[in-house]
Amino acid sequence: MLLYFNMNDFSYNTVKELDDQIGTPFYLMYPGVYQKNLESFLSAFKSRYDRVIAGYSFKTNYVPALCLKAKECGCYAEVVSQMEYDLAVRLGFNNIIFNGPIKKREVLCRAIERNSIINLDSEYEVDYIISYLKENPKKTIKVGLRINIMLTDNDGHSTIQCGLKSGRFGFTIDRVGHVINRLKAAGIIINSLHGHTSSSNRVPVNYKVISEQLLRICSSYNLNDLKYFDIGGGFFGAAPEGFDTSNKPSYADYANAILDTVLKDNWFKMIKPYIIIEPGASVVSNVFDYITKVYQTKDIGLIHYASVDGSVFDVKPTMHQYNMPFEIISKDINNDKRRYNVVGSTCMEKDVILNDVEMPVVHYGDYVLIKGVGSYTISMTPIFINYLSPIIAVEEMNYSKVRNRQSIEDVISIYEILQ
Repeated sequence: MLLYFNMNDFSYNTVKELDDQIGTPFYLMYPGVYQKNLESFLSAFKSRYDRVIAGYSFKTNYVPALCLKAKECGCYAEVVSQMEYDLAVRLGFNNIIFNGPIKKREVLCRAIERNSIINLDSEYEVDYIISYLKENPKKTIKVGLRINIMLTDNDGHSTIQCGLKSGRFGFTIDRVGHVINRLKAAGIIINSLHGHTSSSNRVPVNYKVISEQLLRICSSYNLNDLKYFDIGGGFFGAAPEGFDTSNKPSYADYANAILDTVLKDNWFKMIKPYIIIEPGASVVSNVFDYITKVYQTKDIGLIHYASVDGSVFDVKPTMHQYNMPFEIISKDINNDKRRYNVVGSTCMEKDVILNDVEMPVVHYGDYVLIKGVGSYTISMTPIFINYLSPIIAVEEMNYSKVRNRQSIEDVISIYEILQ
């Protein structure tokens, strides 16, 4: 399917035409915006240090067409599970960064055979690797280690995501020496350190802390075979239009926080490893919008409800409390305003897409466009009550469908039907 229209005039008639062809709700995907985000992020680093690799975080949004765009831009695939690893292989990625807390032996062995960058998370994985080498003594094995980073602010309070005092991933500082010694004694080369640590505030100073802790390990244990200095992800960026970014860090802010730290370090200057960044939400959030149609309005008590055929699970499956930027697309110009709860089509009271927002009075057949829904929606949205929505890629003056609406055949195809 390929049609042409002016994206600068994204009118009611355009949306209605899409609705007539594919129905609502649906996602709009902007590959050109995604490419620009990736290029801008890399440019912020490469203007000062050219040995930089972007590993696109599959878990954030693994629409195949988007992943292929990342591959086209020279990105590695950053994956955290067997499913994601299989997808990266299927899409033709030769360069795969394999992270995650559970690496089953089968997929770990395949990752070794494919020379993927493997960052071990726990000692059972160390056991796997050492046993694999005993079975394949002529094989040269290179692995990385994920480090458990402690993040604190100036007052000593943890800034790790969800208010946790410490994260649960990676090797702690008191265990990493033991693990390094085990691997070296077995003849295994340590070629990567991984410091991904999700924070609640996403400030650049966190990446200075990550860099400093990784550098201390590198110099303390003479990790002179290290090829990849993996900072991880968790960056801010790619905000949708209408989102206040006045006090938010830029790509350059992150790059400078990291590079100001590593480029003055003697070990780093001697080894010159590749810096790996693993962008996800920071490059994909504003690459997707979501359009859903108003079916009814009703007043209950003092609350005005606008019920749509979409769902909160489609636009913010993490159920955060923030209202996303939005627009109303209506056939009739309406200057009257009203405060609404825009609620979804599931039978859950918590299915509230927009809470207590002022917007033009809406009626059946109007559309609500929710902006900036590219992060985690596609990968976390459950098959719950409704079919998964189609995705329409918008490029220049045309659009094309990159995911069909789910069908009942799709839903039941993985089940064995008992007679």
